[in-house]
Amino acid sequence: MPGPREEGKWRLINPLNIRFSQPRIAPHFRDGHLIKDSACEVFEAPLQDRVYAGAASEDAADGVPSYDLVLVPPFPAIRVISWLPKLRRPDGEAERDANGDQLLGKRAWFALDNRRLYSLQCAAARRWPRRCCVVVRCIEEVPGGEGLRELRKFRTTTEGRSVEVGARAGETRPFNWMQAAPPGAITRGMEVEGLYAEDLFDAWQWAPQAVAASAHAGQQEEEQEKLIGVSEGGYPGGKKEVKMAPCPDNGWQYIDPAGNIQGPFPIEKMRIWHRHNFFYADLPMRSDPVDAFLPFGQLFPAGEQPFHGRVLRCRQNAKNGLPMPLRQVQ
Repeated sequence: MPGPREEGKWRLINPLNIRFSQPRIAPHFRDGHLIKDSACEVFEAPLQDRVYAGAASEDAADGVPSYDLVLVPPFPAIRVISWLPKLRRPDGEAERDANGDQLLGKRAWFALDNRRLYSLQCAAARRWPRRCCVVVRCIEEVPGGEGLRELRKFRTTTEGRSVEVGARAGETRPFNWMQAAPPGAITRGMEVEGLYAEDLFDAWQWAPQAVAASAHAGQQEEEQEKLIGVSEGGYPGGKKEVKMAPCPDNGWQYIDPAGNIQGPFPIEKMRIWHRHNFFYADLPMRSDPVDAFLPFGQLFPAGEQPFHGRVLRCRQNAKNGLPMPLRQVQ
């Protein structure tokens, strides 16, 4: 079975035509990097000239793409699925007909990586009216394993046209791409490229440089995920940039829901706040300003009492050249 980064077909699509599958997203990635800042890290690349384009894929769209540019993000390609969403009321309950059957909306492309979609939509909206596209992985069948958990999160109440941004329910703000676009931007007249992978342009043919960048980012992310999973003794080869270490007495920091770094604080204050349940699992935190931020739920593996024994430390500038943890899925 292919892994999650080997699934689907490489295709091009306008990120403004992709919808959010979840009703709410956090304002930061798991490494503490703000999703709004990632939009500024996206750079532009031209489409491959038709003269030099490779042979057209037999199961992709024919003709010439009408995009003006390709957006290349600092993270792997997002995964999308063509889906019939359930219609839901604002409280999240499913809409039903007179017979009690659930009502479905119109088929559209939905993202499995919602925070990354937010960054891409911001980047594309700021470039309006230029027509942007991004490389995506089209998942044509319901993904297995981890994907099933992601599909259970398909609980958007707006058919994916907008999303709430905030760390906790009740502390969010609504977002749709029009908010990031220049004044005068309109959705009317936007082309919907197609509802199946066969209707979209082959990314390998028209944007090979963006595909290569995405594949490289995916490899880096896989390496970082292996590092984060390490506990005692560093990792193979004697490298110990990610390891368990005694909890320091001072230097604790976290990123609040507004995206501000708080601290450094002494460990005694962190213990008090923890006893009052102030910290949630996804809260980015670190025990020393030289470390990378990690989710609070990862800092103390099973068996470790928070702020008493040992803590997982990930050096921000590893000597072996590996970067700090990349933005992870969802």
